Amino acid sequence: MGLLDNKVALITGAGQGLGEGTAHALAADGAAVVIADISPADARKVADDLTAAGRSALAVTCDVRDRTAVDAAVATTVSEFGRLDILVNNAMTLRFVPFEDATSDDLLDAYRSSVLGTFNCMQACFPHLRERGGKVVNFGSNAGTEGGATMATYAAAKEAVRGLTKAVATEWGRYGITVNVIVPTGSSPAWERVKAGLTDEQLDKMLERPIKRMGHPVDDIGRIVVFLSSPYSDYMTGRTLFADGGRSKFR
Repeated sequence: MGLLDNKVALITGAGQGLGEGTAHALAADGAAVVIADISPADARKVADDLTAAGRSALAVTCDVRDRTAVDAAVATTVSEFGRLDILVNNAMTLRFVPFEDATSDDLLDAYRSSVLGTFNCMQACFPHLRERGGKVVNFGSNAGTEGGATMATYAAAKEAVRGLTKAVATEWGRYGITVNVIVPTGSSPAWERVKAGLTDEQLDKMLERPIKRMGHPVDDIGRIVVFLSSPYSDYMTGRTLFADGGRSKFR
């Protein structure tokens, strides 16, 4: 028996990286997972991998910035599986640019893909989540909670997601819906791009934490999302959990 048996989860940005790891973790604990990604090929690959492993999975193409696309993804989820219990908002466009070179379009792109995308998905899923009580897990970032060079627009958007989370958690508790944030540091294509530009000294600084490695997408990050999606977190809402090897406390 898994913690998430008979539950259905919609995961955005699940075609790679931490979203993909989260999909594998939730599926391993019994959830049927919908892999929502802007890349049809990436979404299909993850869904195919899960299906081949005996899991229940479905791929949908979805640009979270587009409310019509989000509504269609939710409708497909409910049509296929008959319900929706868990929403994981991971999707976001990411650009690294020094603040003095950042444009208003860079900031708006970050907000549209992260804050607006999270807003769209939560609103679209709400009618289904409130039927039985549900779980929303949003993704924050150490770049927002602590700051990070070349990450100003990304950090601003991620902190806005945390503010949105706390406000909605206050409103939706009466429906039995919990809304929480995970702040992860894990291996992903985005991390590989960052690491490629670091010196050995900078990399050592980045890994300056009690657990001196990046988190595994399934075992370290995905399993915490499982906890936030399970009955074990029923009495926790509006909170931020740091899955970062102790980085935030250590620094």
